[in-house]
Amino acid sequence: VSVAAAAAAAAAAAQQLPFCFVPPFTSLEQRAKLDSAKRFVTELNIRAVIAKQATLQMQQPQAQPQQPQAKPPRQPITMLCRIYVGNIGYDIDEDGVRVAFSPFGSIKAVEMGWDATRTKHKGFAFVEYELPEAAALAIAGMNGAPLGMRSIRVSRPNNVTDASQVIDEMIKESNLQNWLYVANVRRDLSEGDLRLVFEAFGSVLQCVLAPATEAEAANGDKHRGFGYLQYETAQEATESMKNMKTFDLGGQVLRVGRAATAPEKSVPNLLRKPPPPPKNDNADQSESSSTTATNCQTEAESAACSLKSGAAQILSADNSVAQGNGDSGS
Repeated sequence: VSVAAAAAAAAAAAQQLPFCFVPPFTSLEQRAKLDSAKRFVTELNIRAVIAKQATLQMQQPQAQPQQPQAKPPRQPITMLCRIYVGNIGYDIDEDGVRVAFSPFGSIKAVEMGWDATRTKHKGFAFVEYELPEAAALAIAGMNGAPLGMRSIRVSRPNNVTDASQVIDEMIKESNLQNWLYVANVRRDLSEGDLRLVFEAFGSVLQCVLAPATEAEAANGDKHRGFGYLQYETAQEATESMKNMKTFDLGGQVLRVGRAATAPEKSVPNLLRKPPPPPKNDNADQSESSSTTATNCQTEAESAACSLKSGAAQILSADNSVAQGNGDSGS
C-alpha cells in the first residue's frame, strides 16, 4: 500500500467521523508531548500504589516485640507428693499399703483401683504424701521391695515428668542445700535426742520436728515422726545423709533425704538461723574424739556415743594415713 493511498484512506475516514481525528503520523513536538503525558500517568500510578500500601500498613495491627520465651509451668507440689504402687498382691489391702509406706512421711490418702465385678482391687494404688520429700524417699526405698508375697513396683505417676529436676530447683530457690528431711523418728524421742545422734557428722544448727496434732498428743506422741535438720555446711549434710539414711534408732530405721520444701510449712513459727561465716582456720581434729560422751544413759545418747566414736576413729585413721604419706614423701 502506497503512502498516498494511506493518506487518502485516512482523509476519507476523517470526513465520516463526528469528532477530531488525530492522524497516525505526528510531528516531533506532538510525540514529545505524548511521551511526557505517559510519564505523568505512570508517576500517578506509582504514587497511588505507594499511598495504598501505606494505608494498608496503618490499618494492620502493629507487630508486638517478641517476648522472651517463658519457662514451662512447674509441676504442682501436690503432683510431686503422689506415687504409683504396682504389682500389689491380693492379700494386701489399703491399710497394708498405708502401713508399708508410712515410715517415709505423713500420708494424706491411699487410692486403690477397685474391680467391682471381681470384688477386689486391681493390683495397684496411688499413695499421696503431705510432702514431696516423703514421696522421693518412698520411691527410692520401696521400688522392688517385697510386700506380702510379691515384689512391688514404685514410681512416679505417668503424668509427672522431670520430678528430680523440679526438686533440685526447689532446693536451690529455697536455699535448702544444708537441710535434711528425716522421717520415721520414734515419737517418744525429742529434738535434743535427734540432734545428739546427727551431731556425729557435723555442726547441727537447727533440729525441728513437726509438732503433734491434738489427737497425737493425747496418745503421748511428742511429734509427728518427721522433721528437719540444718547443718553448718552442705558437705556435712551430704555425709550425714549417706550414713544415716538407714540408721536404726531405737528399733526404727530412719529415712533421711534432702529437704525440698520450706521447713516452715510443717513447723509453724520456725525462724531459720543463717549459717555462720566459713571458718578461716582448720579446727583440730583431735577435739572430735574428746567430745565423745562418756555417760550414755538413753537410747539416743547411746547411739550418739557410738556414732561419734566411729567418726573419731575414721578421722584418726585418716590423719595417720596422711602423716604416713607425708613421712614417706620426705
